[in-house]
Amino acid sequence: MKKYFNKYNVVNFTIFVSIIFFILERLATFIIFQIHLETFFYFIVFISVLRLISSVSFILLLFIINIDFAFRNAEFDYFRNSIKSYVATWQMRRFCRQINVEPTLEESSRYSNSKQEIIRKANRSLLSLTVVYYEQKAVAKWTFPANCESYNIMEELLAQTKRELNQLDSSYLFNDFIRLENSRTFISTAFRKK
Repeated sequence: MKKYFNKYNVVNFTIFVSIIFFILERLATFIIFQIHLETFFYFIVFISVLRLISSVSFILLLFIINIDFAFRNAEFDYFRNSIKSYVATWQMRRFCRQINVEPTLEESSRYSNSKQEIIRKANRSLLSLTVVYYEQKAVAKWTFPANCESYNIMEELLAQTKRELNQLDSSYLFNDFIRLENSRTFISTAFRKK
């Protein structure tokens, strides 16, 4: 679970929670005013809790953005590289997502279930895929799932991911993904072309 805890996943989660609870709060407020109830206490508490959750998640999002801005300034880097990193991470996760196809009649249910499980684990590992751009370099990092069956799928994706990263921003040239010693994490670094 620790490998999935990165700022991109936290930002996605806080945006999702803020939007969902804002919509629920607006919908509950609308319904309460349309019903014209005699007792409002429980509904006001319910709406207040929804507003509190929405506000806290939005404040957390602003806090994360401010911390990232402060770290970028401390490293004498631009905040636009942080936004570029977020967009690149999102695009690479979409590019690498494996589509789970329906099994044919010839395939046994055991084979198709194990194949679907491998694809599900490979897709879940995309939450650990991050691309971070700096002014002079960029780093792509991806942690694979624990099962070795998905390595065949993932190794094919590494070469495609490298090509896609090089096409994403032509001013950075990514090298091959290298496995860190005694881990399932692969890293590719890029340096800015001059």
